[in-house]
Amino acid sequence: MTRTPIPAVALMVAASVVAMTALTGCGEQKPAPATKSPSASGSTPAPHPVIHLSADGNTLVPGGPPLPFHLSVAGLTAGQAERRHVALYIGTVPDRLQIRENGSWHDVPLQWTNEQDDNGEFAAVVPLSYRGKARTELDFRLFTADQHIDNVDGQVPAVTSTIAAQMAKNARYPDIHPAASAPRLRLPVDPTHLTVKVPQILRATEGGPPVEWYVTVRNAKGKLTRPDLRIAISLAPGEIGQSVRQLHWSINRQNHWTDLTGQTHVETAEFTLKPGESKTVRIRVALPSGTKSNNSASSDTVGAALFAAVTAPWWPSDPEQPSGVTHNAEATNVLIER
Repeated sequence: MTRTPIPAVALMVAASVVAMTALTGCGEQKPAPATKSPSASGSTPAPHPVIHLSADGNTLVPGGPPLPFHLSVAGLTAGQAERRHVALYIGTVPDRLQIRENGSWHDVPLQWTNEQDDNGEFAAVVPLSYRGKARTELDFRLFTADQHIDNVDGQVPAVTSTIAAQMAKNARYPDIHPAASAPRLRLPVDPTHLTVKVPQILRATEGGPPVEWYVTVRNAKGKLTRPDLRIAISLAPGEIGQSVRQLHWSINRQNHWTDLTGQTHVETAEFTLKPGESKTVRIRVALPSGTKSNNSASSDTVGAALFAAVTAPWWPSDPEQPSGVTHNAEATNVLIER
């Protein structure tokens, strides 16, 4: 038998070990170089804007003075403000919403978020950049109409209304409703409200004596005195194309009748109503000859229409259809008697 020398065996074993080590190294994966974290590189993520609402504990009086409230945005950078808007959702029937800019108040357009049905809210979208600067502090004031028409049995419960705010996903079309996580401002609502009463129908003789129309405003169920009120009255034609310039009408002011012929709109002087008090304004209307339509022989032909609404100094007057403190203008048709 042939023997292999011991030194040769040792050399062969050493060679095998080296070869196996080399093969093992070929399949080994080197660890990827470590990446630096944002904090390690010195950069920090952009802050997330947070909205806050406050109203200093004010109470909302429907049809009363405007209610101021404040919106602030924390963590808003100038870069974020250029492309961001905030959406305000008004949880009541608003008449006007205004924002303070450069020391004066400006109207903010309100829109109904769902035109398909009643499942929507009144909302306004406001940019968070103004003249190239981020707006982090915004002052608003809300005007609400007296909603006595919408109340059940004339009762106005002392409820809480809300204003919600969130970042708008679309500058033109806000969400139908704010998210459940959106901050909300809860406003106590005072039960003070006004009721307006006018005759349902007046019947006048063509070319005959005047008939009397009246408007009665009462501070019903009220707890607060309502100052600076006025009654806006408009006279409108009863038929399309009919002129109202020829209709004779007048208003009673301190037991004296003031002629309004040729006008279509009048407002009373300002007055104050304590809780439970009322005020009545009297109007006379006379239909001249030729008022009745030639195409109709019915005694129910409308000769004129009268509209009345309670307004306040902060509401702009619309001669065509007054609105303001009362949610809708109360109207009466003057029917022609044959």
